[in-house]
Amino acid sequence: MLPCPPVKTRRLTLAAAFAAPLLAALLAPARVPVTRADVPPILLPPHRDTTVSIESEPAPLLQPGRPGPADAERVSREKFAREQYELGRALEAQRVPAAAIAAYRNAVRNDPKLLDAHYRMGLLYTAVGQHRAAVSEYAAEVTLDPGNRVAARALGLALASDGDTANAVRQLELLTRRGAKDTASWKALGFAYGLARRPADSERALRHALSLDARDAGTWRDLGLVLSLLGRAPEAREAYRRSARLAPRDGSASLNAGNLEAREGRWPAALADYREAVSRDSTLAPAYAGQIKALVALGRSGEVGAIYRRWLAVRPDSPEARIEAIRYFSARDRDDIALELARDGVRANPASGEAHVALGMALDATGDAAGMLTELRRAEKLLRQPEQRDRLRATIASLRAQAPDSLRAVYTADSLAHEVPGAARRDATPGTAPPGGAAADSVSRR
Repeated sequence: MLPCPPVKTRRLTLAAAFAAPLLAALLAPARVPVTRADVPPILLPPHRDTTVSIESEPAPLLQPGRPGPADAERVSREKFAREQYELGRALEAQRVPAAAIAAYRNAVRNDPKLLDAHYRMGLLYTAVGQHRAAVSEYAAEVTLDPGNRVAARALGLALASDGDTANAVRQLELLTRRGAKDTASWKALGFAYGLARRPADSERALRHALSLDARDAGTWRDLGLVLSLLGRAPEAREAYRRSARLAPRDGSASLNAGNLEAREGRWPAALADYREAVSRDSTLAPAYAGQIKALVALGRSGEVGAIYRRWLAVRPDSPEARIEAIRYFSARDRDDIALELARDGVRANPASGEAHVALGMALDATGDAAGMLTELRRAEKLLRQPEQRDRLRATIASLRAQAPDSLRAVYTADSLAHEVPGAARRDATPGTAPPGGAAADSVSRR
């Protein structure tokens, strides 16, 4: 009988503790606060209510040539609103979206009839993926300015992106009926049909847009995507090629072409397309991820490290890519490279909680538990969302519960430094129970 080898056990590592869903939630971008809930999402400007009297109350007698107090206050508020609007535009240019939205909000609060401010807020919400908030702002703009086709089109696109495809299609169909030669609205309608799972209608709308402007690279790209979903790969490839020829600095068509080849298992062609996409736009993160996937499928994992390095060189603010790179190099016993990349991330953005989490992972891989905990505690202070901080604290508690005896002193010191004071204060409050965890348990027994 062959002897049974002893079972090797390993301590829980930070990389293992961060399962993919947990890591995705922890690294989710902070949301721009939505402070407007009083504007209902409408599709069309409402008709004027003819049942309401439009006659105003008699105006008070004023001295000729002298404005009344109400007029002076109105002019002052309108001036302040315009100043806030201009401040919002300046903050937009500085890429400070939350502050820009606050300025625009002040503007419309002081002058509810001010045009363009709601539209600008809609654009900022759209940029961070908060489509429902964008719908509210675009709808408010359309209410103020019913003839604003750009805002009406943006409303339709935001509705589609938010999942309300029925209303999005209705909104955009109306725009195409009112402007049969409006290329942008036909293109937007094709997009909405696509999200509504109506690919045949999407193709029809996009081809109509191309009949109006055959040199629109984005429309050819979108048509390629629709054709690929319809299973017409040769036509899709041709549409992507035409898009790429019309927009030599845009890598999105090449990226979509790579995705098409990857779905069909044509990995050499997919790799070539992803590389073409990066050569056109070096900041296109999905193209780097596509190259990595293609190289792994081709059995060329040894080349993946170079892709991660190039990716992080052009997108140093990408915590997801940095953590993936750290995992890749740590799995290949190159903890030195993983640590180097993690330190680069903190140097590039010392105020990023995600960067400190990545550095904690790299330090943990080298066996530096104390350094890892130090970085996680720094991350805890920097993470902007309460749920992110809660998940991080839960992860630390899980690591502490499964730590080997040799690390008990390290985790105890961390608990005493960061958890016991809060626990002691809570214990002093009548009717409250101490929080869970070994550290809190020891406090409650003292």
